[in-house]
Amino acid sequence: MVTREDVYAKFGLTAEAAQLFETELGTMLLAREGEERGWHFNADPQAAKFYEELNRKTLGEILKSLKEYLDLDDEVAELFKEALGARNSLNHGFFERHDFAIYSDVGRAAMMVDLETMHVRLAAAYDVAQPAALQLVGRIHAARAGEGSKR
Repeated sequence: MVTREDVYAKFGLTAEAAQLFETELGTMLLAREGEERGWHFNADPQAAKFYEELNRKTLGEILKSLKEYLDLDDEVAELFKEALGARNSLNHGFFERHDFAIYSDVGRAAMMVDLETMHVRLAAAYDVAQPAALQLVGRIHAARAGEGSKR
């Protein structure tokens, strides 16, 4: 039997996956922009401005911006699109859509199935985004280290 606490816990885990995914995409945008503008070599007030603007963007806007920088293959683009849909479904009306389901065993079970589907999609997208973000950040660290050895 699925309890209300189980539903709330799974909702939280799914929201965490959504936030981690969004954070990695933001890291990729910030790293890419910083690399292009040389922010890793010289402090620039534009970096803070870019970061503030990035934090105001929705996940959909972040994905759109990311597509301008990176050529995502069709499979990754579809994975990210599904993750966006899952995140939006979670954050914009999950409990409203399930209405009074939380008050019955059958309803809570259905909510858990929905949450698990969203969690799987978001975790899969994070599993792709996280290594890509690490690779971009690593490239910046390597460039900075190389520049430091030239001095």
